[in-house]
Amino acid sequence: MSTAEWHALQDTFYRKHRLYQMQWAGLDLSKFRIAASSFGGPIALQRDDRQLLEAGAAPLLDSAIHVYAASGQTIGKIEYDGPRLAGLSWNAREELVCVQEDGNVRVFSLSGRDPVSFSLGAEARERGVAECRFWDQGLVAMTQDLRFICVSDVGEPKPRMLADAQLAEAPHSWTVVPPHVTLSRHVEVLVAAGATVLSVDAAGVQDMLLDQGPYARISVSPNGRLVALSSQLQGRIQVVSMDFQRSFSECAAPAGALGDVAWCGSDAAVLSFGSEALLVGPFGDTLSFAYDTRVHLVQELDGVRLFTGAAHELLSRVSEESRSVFQIGSTAPAALLYDAVDSMRAHASRADELVRSIRSELPQAVDTCIAAAGAEPDVRVQQALLRAASLGKSFVAAYNGDRLVDACRGLRVVNALASYAVGIPATLAQFRSLPLEAWVARLLNRNMHALALRVCAFMDAPPDHVYVHWACAKIRASTLDDDALFRVLCERLDALPGAVASYVDIAAVANACGYARLAVRLLMREPRAASQVPLLVSMGHDDAAMDAAVRSGDADLVYFVIFHLFKALPLGDFFQQLARTPQAARLFEKYCVDMGAPVLEDYYFQNDAFAESAQLVVAENLHEKDSAKLAANLKVALKMLQNDKSCAFEARTLDTQIRLLQAQRQLGEDGYGGLTLNQTLAKCLADGNYSRAAKLKTEFRVPETRFYHIKIHALVVRRDWAELARLAAARKSPVGYRPFVDECVAALQFQEAAKYIPRCDAADRAPL
Repeated sequence: MSTAEWHALQDTFYRKHRLYQMQWAGLDLSKFRIAASSFGGPIALQRDDRQLLEAGAAPLLDSAIHVYAASGQTIGKIEYDGPRLAGLSWNAREELVCVQEDGNVRVFSLSGRDPVSFSLGAEARERGVAECRFWDQGLVAMTQDLRFICVSDVGEPKPRMLADAQLAEAPHSWTVVPPHVTLSRHVEVLVAAGATVLSVDAAGVQDMLLDQGPYARISVSPNGRLVALSSQLQGRIQVVSMDFQRSFSECAAPAGALGDVAWCGSDAAVLSFGSEALLVGPFGDTLSFAYDTRVHLVQELDGVRLFTGAAHELLSRVSEESRSVFQIGSTAPAALLYDAVDSMRAHASRADELVRSIRSELPQAVDTCIAAAGAEPDVRVQQALLRAASLGKSFVAAYNGDRLVDACRGLRVVNALASYAVGIPATLAQFRSLPLEAWVARLLNRNMHALALRVCAFMDAPPDHVYVHWACAKIRASTLDDDALFRVLCERLDALPGAVASYVDIAAVANACGYARLAVRLLMREPRAASQVPLLVSMGHDDAAMDAAVRSGDADLVYFVIFHLFKALPLGDFFQQLARTPQAARLFEKYCVDMGAPVLEDYYFQNDAFAESAQLVVAENLHEKDSAKLAANLKVALKMLQNDKSCAFEARTLDTQIRLLQAQRQLGEDGYGGLTLNQTLAKCLADGNYSRAAKLKTEFRVPETRFYHIKIHALVVRRDWAELARLAAARKSPVGYRPFVDECVAALQFQEAAKYIPRCDAADRAPL
């Protein structure tokens, strides 16, 4: 391998590798606003309307946002006709976040979904937005009155105002410190105001007490430990600690306007000055790279991407493993193992000698070659290093080859992503820093379903979401009718070895694209009712939603449909719809009873449910204390029961209760309210109202034996022995005379009890 691409910076080497010859033609990037995504992501271009262009002199004269791959291949175009943008950038999900000057934010997806919009609040709407700074999850906007508004997560936007920095004029520069690298775990903003720098967060403002400003640019390292400062007056570039207390390096800035600032790793900063890129090392040493036109920088996890209108390159630090193998004069075990492969291919005996000389260090040499292969951008060098690792592994008896296999698989995917047709120049370190699902999602955003399927198969990942995305994209682009499109989708989806992850997502897209019948047919294939029912409801297919909810046996789903129908339909139509499904009707009744909902009365009335209506009236009056009101309400329930011939017994029972309430009112409210018939008789007798008790006995047809038991007990309680004796002597007792004795004994009246023992039957007398 040639080390001509290596550039020494003291004891460290940096490499600038050509990724692509840009495929876009005739674009002068100085005429555009540019937003480039990290992890080899896309590049968005919008014509800068603040610059005058000669008509016909350049392409892309419209106001749309044109999206390109890192290789310059066209991905798509986002039609934009809104207010002027204050800023645009890509987030971690490869969504383009556009902040308008009127304070509204629009988030565009490459997959064709409708854009998501939200507002930065009344302050931004009234004052307007001047500038924006972004990180992979959120953004900070500066309003025209120099206040800062933070959105920590664009996916769940909650704009909040940061502390007022009391700026008298626009800052010379400012940047955002993401929350994951701050000590407070909250967003901070570094503002270059006058000769110093202010740290602004939600809690307050802190002056860093600097005096060498103003600073034209501020940039924070990826780990949040260092800050790069570019001073306008002194023409110097400084790298200081995050607390601004220590200075690590300082160098002179080249002539020209400062453009982008990015970090190559965590200890080297790259600055662009027109057509020149300057790398500032940890100790103030610099490397300069010249270009023909203005160069733009994109910060990556392990380097910086530099692109112009003609070329795209990657500037990165040469790894220690690569230096160990390829540095001139290296005698490291990995370098000898690499030379052994060359000797073996030349059929030279020296290969065996090299391997034997590092026999004890072969495991370390194999690991170094594998790591170096992952850090090398050239495919041929990767292959040579992996061959060296494979050769060394074959001489180690107990070497675990999983690391070699993982490296081979990862590099194969990375190289496929980096092809011109795909245009995602990610390194192996970047590939491993994100889950596989994120890389597959990036392929799906570009509608590269075939490659996404091959990646899933190669990495042993489930391909369900790939087929779902393919089906959604097919529907969006299709001109077929519902039936033909359904056949096309089923032909592919039915051939899958397993079930599709979610027909609901496909059906939602079909419904949004106007394929209503197709959406319903797809939903019928969805096995999960919890996902199926809400979409059917949103589509207006209430009957199908109710049937699916009932079939699932999930009461919560049935209630979900019931509540939707209750809100969406007039009350009469709702009752009719509910009557078609007995299971749903019973659940509705149960809910109304448990919650005491008054709508249940209307439901029973419309369905001529007389018995249920009467039961509801009775239940509502169980605790009514006013006997007159209670009797009146029970008469209403009685009238309902009389309309139902099957409730004759219930009607008679309720009529008896009403007559008892009337009788109790005649006896007086005090003490009789809420008593049963037996209790009422007992109280009448206990009060000495014997004639009224006899009348109640006759009126309510109380059996003689029951009345005798009640009267005997009441007379004993009253201690009315004369009346008890008259009752015993009046005629033969229908209950015998044993109850007389038992009640007296229970009242400890043994002499009275002895009077009735002779009248007892012979069988009862002996034990008494």
